Amino acid sequence: MRLFDGRRRLLEPDSASHFLEKSFESSAAGAGRLVFISGGVGSGKTTLQSELLHNAAGAGALTLSATAAPDEQQINAAVLDQLLANSPLPIDIPDDHGTVPPDSGDENDWSGVPGHRQTDTRIPRRFCDALLGIARTRPLVIAIDDLHYADDLSLKLILQLQLRIRFTRMMVILSQPDWLPQTAHMRLSARFARQPHFHFVQLQPMSKRAVGSMLRESLNGAPGPDLPAQLHALGGGNPLLTTALVDDYLAGDRDGRPAVGPAYAGAVHAFLDRPDIRLLETASAVAILGDYGGTEMVAKLTGIDPDAVSGMMDALDLAGLLVKGQVQHPSTRAAILGSLAPGARSALHSKAAELKYWNAATPNEVSSHLVAAGETPEAWAIPVLRHAAGQAMLSDDVQFATQCLELALTGSQDEDERRAIRQSLVHNTWRVNPSAVSAYASSLREAAYAGTLDGPGCFALMRHALWHGDRQTFVRTQQVLSTLPTSVDPQTEAELHLAYQWHFGPVADTKEHADSGSHPGSALWDRTAAGLMQIWRGGGNETTDASAERILQNCRLSDTSLEALAMAITALARSGRSDRAERWCKRLIQEADQRSAVTWQAMLEGLRASILLQRGEVAVAAERARACLDMLGEHNWGVSIAQPLTVLLLADIARGSYDDAAKVLRRPVPDAMLETVGGLTYLRACGHFYLATKRPLAAVSEFQKCQQLVRDWDATAASLVPWRSDLAEANLHLGNTAMARDLARQQLDLSAEKDPYGSGLALRVLAQASPPGERSALFARAAEFFQALGDQLELDRTVRMANKAPRNAHRPRGSRPGDQRWPAER
Repeated sequence: MRLFDGRRRLLEPDSASHFLEKSFESSAAGAGRLVFISGGVGSGKTTLQSELLHNAAGAGALTLSATAAPDEQQINAAVLDQLLANSPLPIDIPDDHGTVPPDSGDENDWSGVPGHRQTDTRIPRRFCDALLGIARTRPLVIAIDDLHYADDLSLKLILQLQLRIRFTRMMVILSQPDWLPQTAHMRLSARFARQPHFHFVQLQPMSKRAVGSMLRESLNGAPGPDLPAQLHALGGGNPLLTTALVDDYLAGDRDGRPAVGPAYAGAVHAFLDRPDIRLLETASAVAILGDYGGTEMVAKLTGIDPDAVSGMMDALDLAGLLVKGQVQHPSTRAAILGSLAPGARSALHSKAAELKYWNAATPNEVSSHLVAAGETPEAWAIPVLRHAAGQAMLSDDVQFATQCLELALTGSQDEDERRAIRQSLVHNTWRVNPSAVSAYASSLREAAYAGTLDGPGCFALMRHALWHGDRQTFVRTQQVLSTLPTSVDPQTEAELHLAYQWHFGPVADTKEHADSGSHPGSALWDRTAAGLMQIWRGGGNETTDASAERILQNCRLSDTSLEALAMAITALARSGRSDRAERWCKRLIQEADQRSAVTWQAMLEGLRASILLQRGEVAVAAERARACLDMLGEHNWGVSIAQPLTVLLLADIARGSYDDAAKVLRRPVPDAMLETVGGLTYLRACGHFYLATKRPLAAVSEFQKCQQLVRDWDATAASLVPWRSDLAEANLHLGNTAMARDLARQQLDLSAEKDPYGSGLALRVLAQASPPGERSALFARAAEFFQALGDQLELDRTVRMANKAPRNAHRPRGSRPGDQRWPAER
């Protein structure tokens, strides 16, 4: 209810300030004024009173002020006591505020006014006379804020004064909110409107123009064209909130956009820090309930009477904190909830979750409150949290899904349910924090070895086993998966087979042309996978390229397809199509970033670094490798850390940064890594570090480890690593030229034309081991292979070796492409 609807001035704060100054001038000249100011929370009522009191005192007036408080409402003369404090008035308020004697009359009849006691009118009369006496000698301004909390005795003073100040030098300013329900105080206050010297000011929100003026004054210049309107929309024209937004803007970048910071949060807190706690409770309930924040739901959540809730929401709307009963800006919501104590906020979220659950809210809506509350959920909440986690993973919100599952795990008492939650956690957590998976994987491993793990659990455990190089668990879980009544689809089966080979190398029983699968699509996927696996035996070719393209075009980036996609990109790079390989890499990295899958992104960045290294972009490759190590954290990498470490090591060797390379070698790596394909390339890089630092015997040891690993996996997989060429180079350093030539020829025979990389390495070693007159031709043939492959790193190394060959070495014409020259000839 609004007071005095028949006669009121609707003024913005600046206009109201001007009106009060004029009213004071009139009262100081002998025309007394009674001004009643009404407005929403934070509308500037108190500020206007303070400004007027300050200016009036400067003009020689005596100023008295008081703020009524709810905890003093039952204390007689509480407001009078405040007015007397530090004032020169020669009057004391007696302690015995008795009731009115039976034979006394009262010109202000209180009968029929609920909530008011019959009190002695003589005290207000004496006080009134004293004030009128002062007003005869000097201007007097009395300001009382929050009149609705005033005690009975003080109200009587105001009622008596308002009858007697019309022709005095006294000005009385009263204020209270305009959103309160009708009360006895408001009915009493309505008597003021009958006096001709009464003026009612209802404060209005600041206009966009007023906000613009405030900005211009603060900035000492014109703000951006859209900023005033944006601040007006965000602050609702509320002076308290708008001033805070301007302060935040001044403290920020001043880029023409609103800055919501600590000043705004503090203003919201001050806004809600009122004697009536229901205002904070209502605002918090609306903020938490969101679209469900209607009057009825807010009343249920807070336990406040619906009529009172309606009044509070009107006040919040009027003040600009809400717009049509809703919080419009996330920063406003955060500031409102930040005004609550943590325990109260948590309890409110818990109640909101249950309230929304029984009102058919979505699992995501309910679970967001359960997660925010952080309390052990009740039984009804467990399936809600699990459902919300599943929905979150569909939209790649791994963080929220994990929060839901971890919370559900704390409340679940059923062991089968707990196992299902853990397997979901293994699946979800791996994308962002692989090392944390171990906390949940142990129970899945036990179930796998007991033969009781279901399909989703098998996939989750196999993913974990691959990442940590646990071949035994992967194989055992795959066996369990094959016994389940629900068969694995051909694509997933092919992806898992490729993932196994990516980490653990080729297997001898790979089906080259499978056509007997139980599923109609099995043969197609098996042939595609088998075609891609040929890179381990013969490097890149048309078959591997075609299979790689089919994999890249038909497999969506996922937990099971990650290694298959990586293997396809590697196949393209090994067949001389490094540009296309990098384009695919960048596309998948962007997708991983958009889907917040840090593990995918880091692994693909490592793969891209290896492609850049192959192209001779050594510094960029090293930078990418370091970045992807930092992105995931070395403790999270598992056996896949081999790839970025290998790139770093080879890049440092290529640049001659042997101290940095030695630091890479000192980094701890998982033991299981050294039994994977990644570990194989890492061991080979270690061997080349020892060769570069003139420790050929140590290099031989590393290369022999590579030899043993390849033979353990599949002796025909010559393209895994060219260990024969590596051992040949080490023998050259040891002076065993004949052995070096023999090993290089073996490598050349195995590689032939199907493995350009192995052929190029073998020819380069043969050139070094051959008489001077034969070297140039062999170097040139090696260079042709590397150039066709797009391997600029090895091409540059070959050119440097050729330039160091004796000057009398013959370089036959046409031994390399016409555009290829040794650096000395450029």
